[in-house]
Amino acid sequence: MHSDHQYIEALRRRDERSIREIYKQHSAQTIRWVVSRGGSSDDAQDIFQEALVAIFEKAQNLEFVLSCPLGALLHVICSRKWVDRIRQKSREAGVRKEEEIRYETEAEGDVLVEAEEVLAEQAKQSRLREAFQQISELCQRLLTLLSNGTKPLEAAAILEMNSVDTLYRRKNACTERWREVYRGIG
Repeated sequence: MHSDHQYIEALRRRDERSIREIYKQHSAQTIRWVVSRGGSSDDAQDIFQEALVAIFEKAQNLEFVLSCPLGALLHVICSRKWVDRIRQKSREAGVRKEEEIRYETEAEGDVLVEAEEVLAEQAKQSRLREAFQQISELCQRLLTLLSNGTKPLEAAAILEMNSVDTLYRRKNACTERWREVYRGIG
């Protein structure tokens, strides 16, 4: 566990002071880096925000342990997000140059592995949210109530279901439907 893991804990707690500190310590580096590669300050701020959101989402997994400096992880994620943005804008020449720089400057394997995990987790969470939006409103309410810790008997009453058995049958059907939709997206 790296000493910067304290920031992961702060993200989990949504500690505003620590989040401001992350911005203060690391956003300027991202802005300089993106601007030096043809982007604007606004582009850089967007990229930094997206990277921090990706790390925040990964931090929600309590098993995630930061094993490298937070700045290194942010830099790798920002650089990959910037390359992706360039690719989206069809700047092939710029992408080739950024890809060369990416491979020349990539640091330790741990940072890259963590960055890949963060990006993969962010993509998975996005697909889960998209699939969740496609299931019925009743299923969304039922699964949300149970995931927020509402007791089954109370959830059954809120949803006007006859019994806890009905709730569990419906929960299983909703979970299966969510899986089916998720598989269709992935």
